[in-house]
Amino acid sequence: MKTNSLMIAAFTLTLSLSACQNNASKTETDHSSMDSNDMDMGSMPMNSGMQSGMDKMMNDMHKMEMTGNIDNDYAMMMKCHHQAAVDMAQVELESGKDDELKKMAQNIIDAQKSEISALQSFLDNHKNPEKNYDPVAEKKGFAKVMDQNMTMMMDMPKMDGDASTDKHFVQMMIPHHKGAIMMADGFVQFGKDPGLISMARKIIADQKMEIEQFKKWSE
Repeated sequence: MKTNSLMIAAFTLTLSLSACQNNASKTETDHSSMDSNDMDMGSMPMNSGMQSGMDKMMNDMHKMEMTGNIDNDYAMMMKCHHQAAVDMAQVELESGKDDELKKMAQNIIDAQKSEISALQSFLDNHKNPEKNYDPVAEKKGFAKVMDQNMTMMMDMPKMDGDASTDKHFVQMMIPHHKGAIMMADGFVQFGKDPGLISMARKIIADQKMEIEQFKKWSE
């Protein structure tokens, strides 16, 4: 992500990206080595669909050009973030066994595909937006929110490599949802567009509820 050169350098050194194929276009990935003490999706198999979805999100965010407009940059980032949730939920539908989690996965797909469409429509209608923040000023305002969100996503907890697809789904979605909530909460503070602010509030409410459902499943 170009809002923070130091973060990008750390990301490039620590994150080993696996290829992920979906309906989006293919992107080049960084195959640099990963130290065992750095970011680690745990001992999950490198061909895991869950990890592929997360890796693709991180790669896309890393390469994203910020516009300097809070609304547009939030819409771009949340759209990318949502796509990772859709990709991981699709893996759960295809390979998971638990009916409750598969129902949650379908709900996530339905809700977030709808929001992805709304975010894309917003972007399509807001070309060359006026700049209203400095994307590289990562110590203040919305840039700080985005920097903290990326740092959080890079510091994901270790996954259990021997766990089932169901458990992987829960382990990945809880921190992923927390990242979305952090980003949406920051946007509610600094955003300008009423429609996007309303969507951000809905994201916060929906994903807090889903986190609680995931935690209950894990008990």
